[in-house]
Formats: sequence, structure tokens, C-alpha cells
Amino acid sequence: MSATPPPSGGRGPVLIVEDDAASAELLSAVLEDEGFQPVVSADARDAIGPFRHLRPVAVFIDWVIPGGSGIELCRRIRGQDPMVPILFVSGRTDEASISRGLDAGADDFVSKPFRPQELVSRLDAHLRKLGTQPPGSGAERLVEPGGTRAVGEVEIDLAARTARVRGTQVPLGPLEFRLLEYLVLNPGVALSREQILREVHGYDDIQTDRVDLLVRRLRTKLGLGDWIVAVPGYGYRLERPGR
Repeated sequence: MSATPPPSGGRGPVLIVEDDAASAELLSAVLEDEGFQPVVSADARDAIGPFRHLRPVAVFIDWVIPGGSGIELCRRIRGQDPMVPILFVSGRTDEASISRGLDAGADDFVSKPFRPQELVSRLDAHLRKLGTQPPGSGAERLVEPGGTRAVGEVEIDLAARTARVRGTQVPLGPLEFRLLEYLVLNPGVALSREQILREVHGYDDIQTDRVDLLVRRLRTKLGLGDWIVAVPGYGYRLERPGR
């Protein structure tokens, strides 16, 4: 594990938590080619120190790592930084594993063996989301970003990026809040699964069933089953508040 600060310049440090030397080397090479400065930790117990010291622009985590689980490490990192993109690079991409990762605060899953171009495009998509306007270019935006919106008993603060149900805050992962935000900014508009992938995930090179999983999670967490309406063969629509 290298805790040496990366050279100045470039696109910033990226923390890689991976105990497989070949995978770590490939990840590092891909990121270096794109101008990032990779820092590798092979043990979950040794990863928090470099994270705090380097303040990386993104974190890649394997599912199974020495010194603790990738899920627990993800949860710890997310607790320290609510915005940094966290991506699992793992062979575990079944629905149950993805749900556990999202609950821990992960932004994305990249399947092993990964394609370098896909990995970089996903990382770039997540980095573009930081410090930018809320997503929503794929459909007509009907309200201005910012402020508070209400959908049934759910109150959404777009500036603070929080959601409350009957006054109680409900923790949402980054992707879950982006989906909620996109729906709220486009009430009454039928949004295709492909649009949601582009605007919420930032790319459209994965299966659209990821959208269905995210919608199910949002409905369950916030009780929006009657508000997020399925459009058969197309996607989803948020009923206009007040209807």
C-alpha cells in the first residue's frame, strides 16, 4: 500500500482498495493513462488513513478484501464524505449485492473483468455530477432547480439533498437521490429507462433493469408507490404534486 502523496497536477488522486495485485495494477494503469494518480491499499484497515490524507476524487473498492468487508469500508468512507464517488469493482453484480452496496452508500458497480473504456466513462460520469446543476437535460424541465418540493407525504429539499417522510429524514444513497431529483424536476413527464440511465447514472451502457431496481428501492424507502407510475414498455412518470 502506498501512502505517498501523488504528484501535483493531473486529475487528482484515486484510492483503489484491492488485494489482487493484477487487478490493482490494471486499474492503476488505466487511471494513470487518464491523468489520475492512483493510490493502492490492499487492506481495508489501511485504507482510511490514505483516504483522510489524500482526499481522493474517487474510490474503487473490491467486494472481498482483507481487514474487513468492502461493504463496511464503503459505509465508513461514505460517513466521512457524502459526495465522493465510490465504485465497487467486483464480480458480485447480482441484485442483492447491488442493493447492499447502495445501502452502504456506493454510487456504482463495475463488473470484473472490466473494460477500461467503460470504467473510465463511468468514473467521468460520476465526476461530472459533482458541483453541477441537477440532472435533467433528457426531458423538458418543468420547475427550476433548488428549493423544496412535496410529493404526497414526502418533502424533498433539492438544495440540501435530503428527503423527509412526515418530518423524519430518510437516508438515500447518491443514485437514489439523483433519481428522485430527476423525477421531481420533471413531474408528469414520461421518462424512458434510457433517459433515466443517462441522466441519473450518467451513461447508458448497462442493462435497464438497474433502473427498475432503483425505482423499487425509492418506492419502498419513501412510500411513493402511488406516485412513481410505470409506463408500460417505456419507463416511469412522477404524478404531478397536487393531483
